[in-house]
Amino acid sequence: MFSKSGWIYLTVVLVTVNGLTIHSDLDDNYDKSVESYNGTAVQERTGKILFPFVSIVRFANTECASTNTMNGTCLARRECNDLQGTITGICASRRGRCCVISRSCGSTTNVNNTYFSSPGYPAAFGGGATCSIIVNRCNNNVCQLRIDFLDLVLAQPNGDGNCVTDSITITGGNTVVPVICGDNTGQTIYVDFNGNTAITISIAATLATAFGRRWNIKLVQLGCDCPGIAPNGCLQYYRGTTGTIRSFNYGGAANVALSASLVTGTRQIVNMNYGICIRMEAGFCAIDYTQSAGLFTFTVSGDVEGADNTVLGTAVGAANDGACTTDFVVIPNPTNSATGVAVGTDRFCGLGFVPVRSAAKPFVLYVVTNGNEGATPTSPPDVANRGFSLTYAQVAC
Repeated sequence: MFSKSGWIYLTVVLVTVNGLTIHSDLDDNYDKSVESYNGTAVQERTGKILFPFVSIVRFANTECASTNTMNGTCLARRECNDLQGTITGICASRRGRCCVISRSCGSTTNVNNTYFSSPGYPAAFGGGATCSIIVNRCNNNVCQLRIDFLDLVLAQPNGDGNCVTDSITITGGNTVVPVICGDNTGQTIYVDFNGNTAITISIAATLATAFGRRWNIKLVQLGCDCPGIAPNGCLQYYRGTTGTIRSFNYGGAANVALSASLVTGTRQIVNMNYGICIRMEAGFCAIDYTQSAGLFTFTVSGDVEGADNTVLGTAVGAANDGACTTDFVVIPNPTNSATGVAVGTDRFCGLGFVPVRSAAKPFVLYVVTNGNEGATPTSPPDVANRGFSLTYAQVAC
């Protein structure tokens, strides 16, 4: 007959064994949950449970790397299943499951790192009714939604720069977001939440237009104290000492649509008015802007087809100050990068860009376009503009 101390010892051993069995069963459950993913049959292990015992494990719902191209969120297996997510790996020392949450038309989400994809993605989407997703905050500590256009191919604007065939609109936030269309893969925008009001992303795609239309958009919710949150007034926010900034729908090829004046249309979208910010990195006090390589990397205003290679992308084609009244880029307090002499204006437009440096803080530039990007009676007319691609490099103190 056992003594009292003997029974206590046996109970501790059994509870310990039982706890290990439950952790082993967690591993089995993971194997079973990915059985359909990796196609591998799994032999279930079972253990005899003598006492009811539950091990409560807590872990952060952080972003995790998955086995495909989309990162997931570290969740409990049951929570991932309840959210109709796809388990693509393990996380939190095998205690969590890397869960990819993907949604399409007519859906609602309050889960961080949700992907909003076109029906049948990555196959082309034929269009139809407006496709929308409603994004609610995860919790009250979330202040901003980062929208990553991982893959966004919509119809080009018409020849006058209006998004009439396809468009993406973002409403409900505390940030004014312009209507955009065309090719915007790789672009990112930041939208402030307006309290608990949901942010709605709507994509209109005309059914009669068939081409390789598709999208895959990552929705990242940023906490109010997150280091990556964009400052107020910044629709876009870049980090790092070097990078490339492009206007929406920038591209090297011309728009095939004709403007109302029956000349080659523009890729540049109408009614842009937004700020682009660059985080000033530690030890850096100024920033240089240069035109990216290529003839068409700064064609913001003017007649592209009426200029030759001695003008396109050169100082000859560059314009500033009073010549920039409709479409232009604003860079505060610039100096000529080569000479250090003050430029005397902050507006830049035309068919070329002269490198400039700005020590104004914070590092920011603004993009402005008017309501007509086609050929108008103004001099010179806008023909076949592509927008801009500028390279920046921060300058050490």
